[in-house]
Amino acid sequence: MSYEVDYEFLSKLEGGCRTGGYIPDLEKSKSGVTIATGFDLGARNEDDLRRLGIQGSLLKKLTPYLGLKKHDAARKLEKSPLSISTTECLQIDQVVKTHYLAHLANRYNSAISSGAVKFEDLRPEFQTVIASVSFQYGLELARSAPKFWASVVGQDWKLAVKILRNFQDQYPTRRNKEADLMEGAL
Repeated sequence: MSYEVDYEFLSKLEGGCRTGGYIPDLEKSKSGVTIATGFDLGARNEDDLRRLGIQGSLLKKLTPYLGLKKHDAARKLEKSPLSISTTECLQIDQVVKTHYLAHLANRYNSAISSGAVKFEDLRPEFQTVIASVSFQYGLELARSAPKFWASVVGQDWKLAVKILRNFQDQYPTRRNKEADLMEGAL
C-alpha cells in the first residue's frame, strides 16, 4: 500500500533523525529512551523490534533500553549512553514508517463509514496530520485523542483543524503546525 505522508514535516516535528538516545521532556511525558525520529524504546519490547525487522547488532544495542520509562530510562541512559549510526537511524525510521502506517491506515479504514474516503486516498496533508498525532499519542486515538479521532474518521476536516488548535496538551506549537498543514489543504 502506498501512502503520501510528508515525512520531512514529521521529522521536523520529531526533531529529525537523532543518533544519540535522549528522553523528550522527562518531567511531562511518559517517554523512555528515544532514538531516530521519535522512536520511543520505552514503549517497545524485543518482540516488537523483531516484528519490525530490527535484528543483529542494532537489536543488541537497543535491547537494554526497552520498556524503561521516565526516570528509570534516564538512569540507564546516564550509565550507558545510546549511540547509533546514521545508517541505523535511517533503518529504524524506514521500518517504523512502513509498519506503523499500515496499522494506522487499517484502524482508520475500519473506523470510517461505508463510502468514506480510505486513508490511502486521503489528501497527503490529511494523512500526514493523522500520522503526526498518532505518532505522538499512539494507535489508539479513539481513546487517547477521541475528539480528534472522531473528526478525522468522520472526515470533518474543518472540525479537525479547530480541535487541533484547541487540543490543550503540552504541544500547542506542534498542534498548530498540524492545523496549518491541514487547513492549507481545505
